[in-house]
Amino acid sequence: MVDKAAVALAVREVLAEMLREDAPAPSRRPAMPRFSSEEAAGPGRPMHQKRLPPFDPQELEWIKQATPARLAQGRTGTRYLTNVSITLRAEHAVALDAVHSEVSPEFAQKLGCIPLQSRAKDHEEFLLHPNLGRRLDDASKARLEKEGTKSPDVQVICGDGLSAWALIENGPELLPALQKALEQQGFKTGKPVFVKHCRIGVQDEIGTLLGARSTVVLVGERPGLGTGDSLSIYTAFAPKLEQDNAEKDCISNIRPLGIPPVEAAQECAVLMKRTFAAGGGGVILTRSGK
Repeated sequence: MVDKAAVALAVREVLAEMLREDAPAPSRRPAMPRFSSEEAAGPGRPMHQKRLPPFDPQELEWIKQATPARLAQGRTGTRYLTNVSITLRAEHAVALDAVHSEVSPEFAQKLGCIPLQSRAKDHEEFLLHPNLGRRLDDASKARLEKEGTKSPDVQVICGDGLSAWALIENGPELLPALQKALEQQGFKTGKPVFVKHCRIGVQDEIGTLLGARSTVVLVGERPGLGTGDSLSIYTAFAPKLEQDNAEKDCISNIRPLGIPPVEAAQECAVLMKRTFAAGGGGVILTRSGK
């Protein structure tokens, strides 16, 4: 009998490898050219009559190399080139597979997390009813009360979100790096937890149940074309139920073609240091950490 899950995983891994090979490597991306407001508008033109700088093939290559987005792909008549059309369909397939991906029963244990589950009883219900993913089921709340760390400075939460694949790919590297970076900044961290069928808002309930000063949730993002492995970190200070997203911060696009997990961990630790110093979330952090 054919194991459909194993076949889907194999196909997804092959497609992901193909897309990684096709995308520009981050280390090779040159700086994009910059234009001042005057250059963009042109001499004697008001800013509301902006025009693009003259076409330059070298500038176009700079722009294409600065992003994995599909820019200036070319065409034949009114249609995509055959190779472009096939690759777009492959990227769409990767996104669909990511949304329907799930972690194995042993994943939480391998990650060193307390296994929990939201109120969504299965993956279909999780996708159809987002609110169920923002609260723990009764058994998980009881387990968290029994095994969770009370009153940590930072409670780290891992969640499958809308791409379990993203957590599977990046979580094993990101989680220990994040715990280490937070401890180096002087924070006491609680024992990490994993929430199956997780939405970002579950950090509100977990934070209040444990009396945490802040929470950090690593969660698989809603995938775009070819970005099924993109993970995000959402942070919250002084957690409370239904906490407004304006009080939270996010570091997104954590993956080999975006922000490497170890670098994202360092950014998050610095962000939390600034959040505690400010006494609230919504803190702007530049890539330089200033």
